[in-house]
Amino acid sequence: MDSKATAPAVGERVTLKSENGTELTFTGRLFSESSYYDQDTAHLTRLRLFVTDSKELVYSIISGAGTEKTRRYYTVTVEDELCLMSDGVLSIRLPVDMLFSAVFGLCGIDPSRAEELRPLFEENLRAANS
Repeated sequence: MDSKATAPAVGERVTLKSENGTELTFTGRLFSESSYYDQDTAHLTRLRLFVTDSKELVYSIISGAGTEKTRRYYTVTVEDELCLMSDGVLSIRLPVDMLFSAVFGLCGIDPSRAEELRPLFEENLRAANS
C-alpha cells in the first residue's frame, strides 16, 4: 500500500497519495477505518477517516480487485450545513446530506447498502467534529 498511512496517534504526520498525481501531508490521527468486500466482483474497498490537528476530515480510499488498486483521498471541512470537499485538484461545496451520497459513490458502495451504512458515517462525522 502506497498511502504510508499507519494508525497515527494525535499529532503524527501522515502522507497520502492519490491516483490524480497529488500528495497530501498533514498532522493528525486515524479516527475510523472500514473495509467493504463485494463477493460478486471480488472488489475490496478500504476507507480510513483521519482527523487533522486543525479538525479537518480526510478520507483515504483504497479500492481494487486482484493486483489492480486505486488510491484517492478527500479532505472535508464542515461549515454549518455545508461542507467543502477536495481531492487535491478539484473542490466542491455541498450540503452535508449530499456528502454521504458522495462518500458512498466514491467508495464504490452499492446504493442498496447506503441506508444501512449511513448511521455509521453520520456518527463518525459528528464525533470527528466535536
